[in-house]
Amino acid sequence: ATTAEAGIARNGNDDEAAFDVTSKMPCDETTETTTIEENDTVLGFAHFRYEPDDEDVPAHPVSYLYELQIRRTVQNLGLGKRLMTIIELLSIKLRMKKCMLTVFRSNEAAMGFYVRRKYVVDECSPSNFEGGEECDYEILSKSFG
Repeated sequence: ATTAEAGIARNGNDDEAAFDVTSKMPCDETTETTTIEENDTVLGFAHFRYEPDDEDVPAHPVSYLYELQIRRTVQNLGLGKRLMTIIELLSIKLRMKKCMLTVFRSNEAAMGFYVRRKYVVDECSPSNFEGGEECDYEILSKSFG
């Protein structure tokens, strides 16, 4: 296993939502972490990996975004959009069929962000199945040609 320099944790101060680099996240060969930094300060990061989409037979390769975080003091400046563009361009270059992610329904800002980027509720999202409306998250995806 390799490691990626992005073990980021909130320090508990919600007003500042400051981040501390606290550890290294273990990664395997298909896991990637992309960061945006300024003066050795992490402003945001995206943690994602490439994997088969279990719902497809035969399985198609997808990129799956596990985490996207932007320091509160620099939110709404386009950094999240920039990170998502990097992930999407890498996914297209590597011939991934789509990019997938999980988002809490209660996180309206995140839902709006992904919808503006043309993500839709994926066919495998719990809300598409009986009883799934009680689930507190959605799986979103964006297909690439």
